[in-house]
Amino acid sequence: MPNNKFLLYRLANYYKLKKEYFKSIKIYQKIIRIYGENDQDLFLYASNLDKVGKWKEAKILFLDLLKKSPNDTYAMNYVSYKLALKNQDLDLALSLIKQALIVDPENGFFLDTLGWVEFKRKNYNKAVFFLEKSVSILPKSSEVLDHLGDCYLMLNRKNEAIFEWKKAIKYETSVNIIKNIQDKIKKNE
Repeated sequence: MPNNKFLLYRLANYYKLKKEYFKSIKIYQKIIRIYGENDQDLFLYASNLDKVGKWKEAKILFLDLLKKSPNDTYAMNYVSYKLALKNQDLDLALSLIKQALIVDPENGFFLDTLGWVEFKRKNYNKAVFFLEKSVSILPKSSEVLDHLGDCYLMLNRKNEAIFEWKKAIKYETSVNIIKNIQDKIKKNE
């Protein structure tokens, strides 16, 4: 394995794109060991740990990163969204994503996260507001469209939910996610 930082980054990114996260993790460990810690390396290392099911370890690294860099909006968003997905510590999730949106109020991904946190908190009207705003910024994001459809369903707006899910399918590339969305459509038509 090379010791050139540029080549190590390229190799780590290659493995990440191929979903070979354990190999990517080893390279980020080497980068950190040789060149020391920096925020970007820690973020990439922690996100890869999360992808191999080591969320507890990743969360510790992300929270440490946020202590050192309290304005790292991408780390705030990552942790907030992950907590929402896991339905854990939703107060922290809400606090983090609101902080990120103070810095970058028109970020469609951050708005999606806030919408999803509110969805998990069962505040469906608030969730729809933020998800609709996110869709206006990211109209081809299958994930945001899927989230909006889920939220409409919770408000008994089935036709709108199905409409959003059908749009989501047009932009989704994962066969598994497409199947999940198609199942929701069939169940609610």
